[in-house]
Amino acid sequence: MKLVTKDIHYAIKALLYIARDPAKVVSVNELVKKMHMRRAFLRRILQALSRHKILKSSQGRGGGFMMNVKPDKIRIIEIVGIFHKKADIVDYLLEKDICPHPHKCLLMRKLTNIETQLRDALNRLTMARLLKSVSN
Repeated sequence: MKLVTKDIHYAIKALLYIARDPAKVVSVNELVKKMHMRRAFLRRILQALSRHKILKSSQGRGGGFMMNVKPDKIRIIEIVGIFHKKADIVDYLLEKDICPHPHKCLLMRKLTNIETQLRDALNRLTMARLLKSVSN
């Protein structure tokens, strides 16, 4: 299993596109054209973001999705958490139960430290910071 999946990648891409004009309602059709992806796949991602109150959805003519949370309040770690119920990096790197004494294992301690640093970095990284990078 990968830490960053297509769901997470496209969720971030969609949020970056929608956040460029946070007051605008962006239709699924517009996003499908801009992002070159299947409609059903994109709708599933957008609905997940809407269920978690990151996006607001409106139905009917002129409907679509718009930001419900300011980009500086959306942390990348939250997006990862929406699509991964459990995002333990050590679990992705090591075979399950590889070490009989994980608390004494030097490799496990080092990897756990790296995991903590990565989580901290993803917690500090917001959609606003990514959006600023895209704008430059």
